Amino acid sequence: MPAATTVEPIVKTLELNVSAERAFHHFTENIQLWWPKTTHSLAQEDAETVKFETRTGGRVYEIEKSGKEREWGRVLVCDAPNRLVFSWVLEAPDKATEVEVAFRDAGKERSTLTLIHRGWDTRPDGAEWRNNYDQGWEGVLENYSSSLA
Repeated sequence: MPAATTVEPIVKTLELNVSAERAFHHFTENIQLWWPKTTHSLAQEDAETVKFETRTGGRVYEIEKSGKEREWGRVLVCDAPNRLVFSWVLEAPDKATEVEVAFRDAGKERSTLTLIHRGWDTRPDGAEWRNNYDQGWEGVLENYSSSLA
């Protein structure tokens, strides 16, 4: 029997010039302002907006210009303004991974965001997708950070 392959999680950290509370709020309530819908969504050019329901069991989803809703995942843990954990399914529950985002105050209206995207071992194509997402999160988080200013 072949040995199981371990695919390391993606870990990204940002130093932010806002409180953890503001960073959390912007990540969830303002996702439509910073998420690159035309390149990082299911509908791409037809994506109208993105929503994040900040409660355990809440959805993360996009809404197409036609009004159709397309689920990206479900909130597993919502400990505002400290931590979020959500599944990342993009309408394919059999390929689900998990994203955890922690917000820590660093004093004087500063905070740290740490994103961990894990669960690649559960996918047969996990190593390939992990590499794609590693680069993808760079641009997404750059948009997020820039939009806080």
